Amino acid sequence: MTDVGKLAETLAGMILFWGGQKNNIPAGWHECDGTLLQQSQYPDLYTAIGYAFGASPPAGQFYLPDLRLQFVRGVADGVTDPDSSTRHDMQNPSLLYSGVGSVQACALQNHQHSYTEVSSSSSSLVIDDAKSYGFVGSNTGNPSGANTSGFETRPTNAALYYIINLGLPKNRAPQP
Repeated sequence: MTDVGKLAETLAGMILFWGGQKNNIPAGWHECDGTLLQQSQYPDLYTAIGYAFGASPPAGQFYLPDLRLQFVRGVADGVTDPDSSTRHDMQNPSLLYSGVGSVQACALQNHQHSYTEVSSSSSSLVIDDAKSYGFVGSNTGNPSGANTSGFETRPTNAALYYIINLGLPKNRAPQP
């Protein structure tokens, strides 16, 4: 076994991106999909993450993180998070919690745009940055009803699996 392989065996709870197919996730790793595991079967992993990813599992069990469709962000840990009161338990949204494993709904910060109203006699629109755009109509008032590009606000992104190191199962000893 390589030194990297030995190191990986000791890092229960370490989360990485996986660029392969789901059926090729390496042994000892699991997709971060919210699966329930037995505390007695994965004691090192339970020690590392405990109930961080679900505060109310069935007795003797704990949740893996469910990071499907999630953008991960660092824990505030002493830095001001103005929306920390909106963070909650991953499995139970009624439990407010802002530490490791907490989640937060999507949001779009309140903001305004300046714009020039265009009359129907105009053939183009000039925005503050001096770029010219084709005629968009004769709507007046707040532009909040403008078309959007999808069902969410999001940065450019790429899809990968999040996988978590399970640590050594109770019945398996480290390899020399």
